[in-house]
Amino acid sequence: MIYRNVLTIAAAFFFLAFSSSSHAFMKGGCGGGECAECHSLTRDEASKLLEGVVDNVLKVEQSAVGGLWAVDIEKGGKRWPVYIDFSKQFLLSGQVIRLSNKENVTESRLMRLNTVDVSTIPLGDAIVIGNPKATRKIIEFSDPDCHFCAKLHGEAKKVVARKPDVAFYVMLYSRNNNPQTVEKALSVICGKSKKLLDDAFNGKNLPKPTCQTPAVEETERLAARLKIRGTPTMILPDGRIVNGYRDADTILKLLKENAAEAQNK
Repeated sequence: MIYRNVLTIAAAFFFLAFSSSSHAFMKGGCGGGECAECHSLTRDEASKLLEGVVDNVLKVEQSAVGGLWAVDIEKGGKRWPVYIDFSKQFLLSGQVIRLSNKENVTESRLMRLNTVDVSTIPLGDAIVIGNPKATRKIIEFSDPDCHFCAKLHGEAKKVVARKPDVAFYVMLYSRNNNPQTVEKALSVICGKSKKLLDDAFNGKNLPKPTCQTPAVEETERLAARLKIRGTPTMILPDGRIVNGYRDADTILKLLKENAAEAQNK
């Protein structure tokens, strides 16, 4: 059902994009050349068009969809992409899905816009899944009472089994500030135990915490500072933030994109 809704939204979005771009082509007359030869949109122009709507225009470039500009904007400290058609009369906001491989183009751009400096994230209280000496670290903000966190935990094990140079650093807290969840998180952190983490995700009873530490509260504050509002959330080695559950194949694909981008720099 969710997948069907996404495709419906994507189809509607593409229809709007096609309609707008067709209008722009009819007025501008692209002919047989590149559209950029006839149409342009500078950052200053986009800023004037969006004045009063956004706080800042960060970047403008041609989108993956013909007839649309991808415009990276900032509003209230958040960054995300929107789209302006070549006629400069319409602003579009929505998910662009590439039908050939079902890639969410908008989500990929959103991740790149909101990267964080992974070197500033303390990992002393994280539970490591995989080899602690692995060169690629995925930092995972997780809740021991979160169903999709438990599902991601199973996928993380598949990833590290296939890629020994990858390790997950699981940072536990309660996304709802539930005292019982906090106690479970403390039990795992105090024990520094992957088995206790497995038990927590499997719904088993955990022993009482054997230490006193502000680790859970500190992780909660860190999540707020990084604007992480739900679990599970992964931070990839290049700082991209991935919200929600992903299966092992998708995680490996994201890591492959990371490696390809690093190689091209």
